[in-house]
Amino acid sequence: MKKLVTYGLYPFLLVLGLGVCTFAILLDWDVSLTYTYMAIGRFVLLFGLEFIIPINPEWKMTWQSFLRDVKYFITIGLTGYLFKYFIGLIAIKNAHFEGILTSLPLVLAAVIALLIYEFLQYWFHRISHEAQGKFGLFLWKVHSIHHLPDKVYLLMHPVSHPINAIVVMLISQLVFVGLGVDAKTLLLINTIVSLQGLISHFNVEIKAGWLNYIFIGTELHRFHHSAKVEEAKNFGAVLAIWDIIFETFYYQKGKIPEELGVFEPEKYPNSTEIFKVLRFPFR
Repeated sequence: MKKLVTYGLYPFLLVLGLGVCTFAILLDWDVSLTYTYMAIGRFVLLFGLEFIIPINPEWKMTWQSFLRDVKYFITIGLTGYLFKYFIGLIAIKNAHFEGILTSLPLVLAAVIALLIYEFLQYWFHRISHEAQGKFGLFLWKVHSIHHLPDKVYLLMHPVSHPINAIVVMLISQLVFVGLGVDAKTLLLINTIVSLQGLISHFNVEIKAGWLNYIFIGTELHRFHHSAKVEEAKNFGAVLAIWDIIFETFYYQKGKIPEELGVFEPEKYPNSTEIFKVLRFPFR
C-alpha cells in the first residue's frame, strides 16, 4: 500500500481532478458543487493517510498543534470573509466581465491565467523572503509566521498572518477577474491550485518524478520550510517554471529536510501565541 501511495497517489489525484473538471464542463454540472465535493473528498483521503503512513512521525499533528491551528482557522477565516465581502464581491459582480482571456479556448485561458498568477505570487513570495531594508524586514516578519511551525501536515497550512493571506487573495482576484476568467475556467484552475495547496504540506512520502519540474508539490515545498536558509527555496505555490527560470528551484531526490521552521527561532514568537504573532510585524 505504501508504495502505491508514494508513486501513484499524486498522479491519480491530478488525473482524477482534471477528469472530473472535463465532465463538469462538458455536461454542464454545477461548478460550485463540483469543486466542493472534490475538495472534501481529497481532504478526507489525505488526512486519513497522514495518520496511517506519515513520512516523519515527528511531523504528525498533535492536540497542541491542532488547537493552535484552530486559532489560525478562525483568524484567517474571519479575515478572508471580511476581505471577500469588501473586495471579493467584485469577482461575483463581474462574473461575466470580458477580459483579454474571455474569448480564448478554456484550457489556453487557464494556462495563461495560472502562469500570470504564479509569476506575481512567486515574486511577492520571494521578495517576502529576500527583500532588504525596513520594508523587506516587515514583509519577512509578516510571512515568517507561516514558517514558525517545526512540522508540516495538512492542517498547518492556514498558519499565517492575515496580511499575507489578504495579499495572496488580492493577487488572485486581480488576475482572474481582471483577465476575464469565466466560472468553468476557474474550476479548472482552482482544481489544480487546491490540490497543490493540500499536497504541498502532506506528511506522507510522495515521489512525483518528472512532475516536480512542472508543479510545486510535496517533495519541493517541504524544503521551502527547511530551517536551513540555503534549502528554503521553491517560492512557487503551484508551478515550478518561475523557480526554474529564476534559479530558485531546489530538489534533493529521495531526501527530506533535517529540520523545519525558522533559523534562530528564539528571535520569533511561539506560533501558539497568536496575539504575539499578530503583533510581531509591527514590533
